[in-house]
Amino acid sequence: VFNSTELKDTHYIYSHSYNKVEFLRSDSNVGKYVGFREFGMKNAERWNNDPHVLSWRRAQKEMFCHHNSEVWYRKVLLRSVKPSVRLHSTAPPGGHHPAMLVCSVYDFYPKQI
Repeated sequence: VFNSTELKDTHYIYSHSYNKVEFLRSDSNVGKYVGFREFGMKNAERWNNDPHVLSWRRAQKEMFCHHNSEVWYRKVLLRSVKPSVRLHSTAPPGGHHPAMLVCSVYDFYPKQI
């Protein structure tokens, strides 16, 4: 998760799942592994007590996120696409008003509307 190319603004989450159920997560904002369910908690405890595993995970944030956030920020997030807008009048359901103005916006990025 990032909103700039600065590494300090990056939130790196590494998750382990089985059958679509998360059992272990490393979160750069927390700084350690967090386990869910018995299997995940045992592994989190083991990995949190190994300084090499924790330093490797911190290095992953810098190695993977810093490079990729610069690429994605430059190639995707700095770009925008003008929307196509369609404006039309229609009769509202229920007939309480004679007309209703409908504005539809399509095909734009980023979604700030």
